[in-house]
Amino acid sequence: RLNVTLVLIGYVIYGVWNMINDPLLGWISDKPNRFWKKYGRRFPWIVAMGVPYCFFIILVFIPPALNIDMYSVVIFIWFLVTICLYDAFYSGWMTNYYSLFPDKFRSQKERTKVAGTQILCSLTGLLLGILVPLLLISRGPPGTNVASYVEVALFVSITCLIVVFFMITGMREDEQMIKRTLFIRESRAQRDKYWRKLVFGLKQKNYIAYLFAYLAQTTVMALMLASVPYWLQYVVKVNDPFAETALLLVFLLAAVSSSPLWVKVARKYGNRVGYMCGTGGTALFLIITMFIRDFTFTFIGMALIGFSMGATWTLIYACFSDVIDDIVVKTGKRDEGVYYGFRTFFGRMSIVIQAVTFGIIHPLTNFDPTSLIQTSQAQWGINFGMFAVPAFFYSIGFLFMW
Repeated sequence: RLNVTLVLIGYVIYGVWNMINDPLLGWISDKPNRFWKKYGRRFPWIVAMGVPYCFFIILVFIPPALNIDMYSVVIFIWFLVTICLYDAFYSGWMTNYYSLFPDKFRSQKERTKVAGTQILCSLTGLLLGILVPLLLISRGPPGTNVASYVEVALFVSITCLIVVFFMITGMREDEQMIKRTLFIRESRAQRDKYWRKLVFGLKQKNYIAYLFAYLAQTTVMALMLASVPYWLQYVVKVNDPFAETALLLVFLLAAVSSSPLWVKVARKYGNRVGYMCGTGGTALFLIITMFIRDFTFTFIGMALIGFSMGATWTLIYACFSDVIDDIVVKTGKRDEGVYYGFRTFFGRMSIVIQAVTFGIIHPLTNFDPTSLIQTSQAQWGINFGMFAVPAFFYSIGFLFMW
């Protein structure tokens, strides 16, 4: 029951922190240390940050129960500190996890094969992340079901911990990778400064194009997932709690099933062309679905959106690997951590974009959060936030990738 203005302020601060801590942690993890010789460059970071990350999600959902005048301030501080801590460990794990990708998988065939498997795992996790809360969180007046949120957080924490332990074997760097890492360390007479690397990266047009394409993808996902409940209840006018699950299930299944096709397209025409098909197609289907009001036909629209978005999900890390290869050729150095971190910095702008989009559109279109029936103007505001703004960003992503 935190005031909505404080929630908006908290998310904006969190978004800024999120953008800063990713490239910083990437740069820190690129610094040589004594673990490189035995374990490699990425593996120690993945384990050291991945395990604590699994537990910090619980803290977000157990704010202190205090009966004091400054309670809202305490809750705001708790909310802000816990999500920032949670994200710091998540970023430390994720930056190294994905920085391992271009070094571990070095051929186009290998990268597209792994990308196809990766989207299956990613969307399975996303599906569970949507389904489990709906099944475990109890319905009722706000404030009466807090305990069920804690149960979900515990479930997510335990599940993530199990996955991290299963992941460890695949994250190990083989002897050849460790030798490459040591050769890089020994060949560096002077390590480039953090900002110098970023400035160099920002001068590379391929890297810049990729950053905008990635920002488009993260913005579309943030806006769509946040808008679906509003869209179903007030525009399509379906109040069944499992309607959202069914709709997202169709969306995710379409994305997964399209992955083999996009892998073939990428192998024949290149990762860039496949990614352009995904961004251009998704922008088109978003605009078409915006005018659908019948619930049955929304499944077709969401399936088409999922089908085309399958390309961006499948090829996003293969494209990143291409960009990193380009930079390595020019510099002779592997600094994936910094460039992946700044990529995440760019992608995390979607958190701020989503908060600002809702913060502007809903008041301007007179959305009434206390009413079960919204005006036509408010309904179009919801439509605009779910479809038009994402389509705009995907069009930008298409142009930059082109």
